[in-house]
Amino acid sequence: MASLFQNIFKSRKETALVLMYHRIASASVDPWDLCVSPENFEAHIEYLKGNYQVIPMHELAARIRKRKTLKNLLSLTFDDGYLDNFTEAKPILEKYSVPATFYLTAKFEAQEKSYWWDILEQIILTTPTLPQKLALDIPAKQFVFDLQESRILTASAKTEIAQWRYGHPLYNKRLELFYTLWMEMKPMSIAGQQEIITNLQQWAGVQELDTPPLMNEAHIMQMATNPLFEIGAHTVNHPALAFLSAEEQKNEIQGGRYTLERLTGRSITGLAYPYGSLNQDTPRVTQTLGFDYAVSTSALHATQRSAIYDLPRFQVKNMNAKDFTSMLTGLHQSKV
Repeated sequence: MASLFQNIFKSRKETALVLMYHRIASASVDPWDLCVSPENFEAHIEYLKGNYQVIPMHELAARIRKRKTLKNLLSLTFDDGYLDNFTEAKPILEKYSVPATFYLTAKFEAQEKSYWWDILEQIILTTPTLPQKLALDIPAKQFVFDLQESRILTASAKTEIAQWRYGHPLYNKRLELFYTLWMEMKPMSIAGQQEIITNLQQWAGVQELDTPPLMNEAHIMQMATNPLFEIGAHTVNHPALAFLSAEEQKNEIQGGRYTLERLTGRSITGLAYPYGSLNQDTPRVTQTLGFDYAVSTSALHATQRSAIYDLPRFQVKNMNAKDFTSMLTGLHQSKV
């Protein structure tokens, strides 16, 4: 009996960390804490290089599957395929010879090469002057909103928007509109999202988009030739899979994988669920399609008992070396 409890205790204490990044850039507006500055990112990598054994995500998944030791192991992941992953993250990772996994959608093949949430952010949070009232046809209802005095983007409103993060109070009507629309649009079909974006652009009079660029085919192919880097699937269109049928999920997941395999000539064995969204069908669909593992966004330690098609990750925010070290120390102290 004592041996049994010792083994359980050991399996719970021997955990690994999977860190999740999105953008390596400085941004004046960052409501979801997706941006880490290049300076802070290099400080993170320098610290990790000296204090952890950083291994590719597929290797960590294989160790979890085989119940091997996870002591002092860590994996780095990036979601969505922003261009700054190539221009900023890649040189730093190469400098320190640190491996990473990049989960990419097939957005580089689409006519519209911006994500809907980036366009929404530009329209609502950065347009100097907007019409006071908005009326949109949203599935099953009409959406009506009055911006009141927030139709004018004042200096104080800019400051509030720059400081706002998800979970904070909605300081003004712009933020309220942005957050409400984001929550309405996330579960929509891709066509529904595009229709809303088109209507918003017309309403706001926004002709030119200035959204963060994504990697193109040439960037992705160059990443794929570097043995430090693993390319993983992230669906075709970045839908919230929990709102799709099993067949729709299959098409999105397999379609994204096929596009990447055709482009890179590499076998794609890992998947990241967009938004970390999944339902009871998603792990089964992923396994049936032959993926070796999948990652979500659950902020938990990876253990020998972690579900191989729902591996957890911790999102990294824009923090300096001291705060990053403190975060990792806190994560280790929170092991159970």
